[in-house]
Amino acid sequence: MKSTLLPLLLGFSMFSVTAAELIVPEDFIVQRLNGEEYSRSIFSSETTLNIPEGQNILVLQYSSIFDDDMEDHHITVASKPFILLFTVGKEATLSFSYPEQLNQQDAKRFAKSPLVKLVKPDGDAVAVMIQSLASYNDTALKQSLLRRDEIAQQRSTQGEDGIISKTSPENLAMLKYWWQQASAKEQQEFLTFIKEQQKRN
Repeated sequence: MKSTLLPLLLGFSMFSVTAAELIVPEDFIVQRLNGEEYSRSIFSSETTLNIPEGQNILVLQYSSIFDDDMEDHHITVASKPFILLFTVGKEATLSFSYPEQLNQQDAKRFAKSPLVKLVKPDGDAVAVMIQSLASYNDTALKQSLLRRDEIAQQRSTQGEDGIISKTSPENLAMLKYWWQQASAKEQQEFLTFIKEQQKRN
C-alpha cells in the first residue's frame, strides 16, 4: 500500500479555507506560516497573509533600522525568530498591534521579549501564545516523538458507525510544519515508518 503522508501534506494548503487577512507591518519579517516559507515583496514594506480557519503557526522576526547618533550609519535591531500560535474563525481582517519603538534602547528591550497582539474587527483580541522558535521546536519535537504512532495513523478512516473521521487541522499543521523542517533523509525514514505502520493494519 502506498504511503498517504506526502499527498496529505501537499494537499493541506489546497483544502485550507481562508478565514482572515492579516497585514504584518514592515518591522516584522514573516518567515513561515503553517510551514510555508514567505519572502517579502520588493514592492511593499508590509506583508499580507491569508490566514486559514483553525489553528495557525506563524514564525516572525522583529527587525528595525535606527540611525546611529554617534556614527554616520544605520543600526539594525533584530529579535530571534519567534512563534505565534493562534486560532481564528471567520474574521474578515485581523489587525496587528505592537508597542511602537522610538529608539534603539526600546527596540533592544522589545527584541529580547517581543509582544504583539492580533485584534478582530469587533475589537476583541485573538488569544495568542508567543514562544521562541528554539523553545517551540524543542517542545514540538518531544510531543511529536511521544505521539508519532498516533500522528502516523490519523489519516481519513472509516469509523464503526460509518462516519468518516478526518485528521484535525491542528495535526495537519504540525505534520506539514515538521515535514518542511525535515531533511531529505529524515523524510524518507518517516515514509518508511508510515509504510511499516500500514502493513501492521
